[in-house]
Amino acid sequence: MSLKVTKDNIFFILPESRYAVSRRIDKDMDEDFTLHVTAKIFKESLGINESFLVARNGMHSGISAYKDDWGNYSAIFVYWFKDNNGNYKVKQIFKPLTVEEIDSFNEYTMICDHYEERQIKCYFNDECVGIINYDNDEKISYEHSFYWFGCGSMIGPEEHRSIGEFEYKLCFLLNKKITMSEVCHIIDYQSDKLSHVVFNDLRKLNYDCEYRNNFAFLCDFKHYNRYKVWDISFSGNYPQFYIERNIYF
Repeated sequence: MSLKVTKDNIFFILPESRYAVSRRIDKDMDEDFTLHVTAKIFKESLGINESFLVARNGMHSGISAYKDDWGNYSAIFVYWFKDNNGNYKVKQIFKPLTVEEIDSFNEYTMICDHYEERQIKCYFNDECVGIINYDNDEKISYEHSFYWFGCGSMIGPEEHRSIGEFEYKLCFLLNKKITMSEVCHIIDYQSDKLSHVVFNDLRKLNYDCEYRNNFAFLCDFKHYNRYKVWDISFSGNYPQFYIERNIYF
């Protein structure tokens, strides 16, 4: 199973703690982090502007898809920075997509080493396709910003929403850098060896899982209802259906 997101079916994660039990995750990408999404892009929805598979709002950072004027498709790994003079700049890695790739589920991963190498390695289906270096720059903070699935943000004018159509199988974020081999381990075993059933077929991370306290969320998109997606990390930070002017429910 999977979840298709369209302009009428956008999901997002609130930045703050919920019900006084979940951990704040709005700054989980400010330092080391690992972001992964397994998704399919519906090329018919793409225009000459970026459409975001997963994004932080404000100056949109995350993973997006793009179609140029000549009909070529690309995945884009993007992050915003501030230089020593206080000027904002965007850095991007473009991964050209073939027709076969654009019509398939693919794996997109960003692994950030903030303190040592000062870089974000970008992976497409386990292959490193580029590195965003920022030795002399600082990542901008996304404190108080949301996590969006299927757009850059629904808060603001429609022309800045960067909406696309995507189908999701898996997405997770850790406030920790891990190796691509470890990412693959999570992908392969999150639905069995790394988790256990709590009721029905809903699963929760094992207590001895090495990364349990580092997950902001871990969603396989197999289990969802009209309003929310099940979070295997059990952090309380789950994707929920976007309702305009009613984001708290």
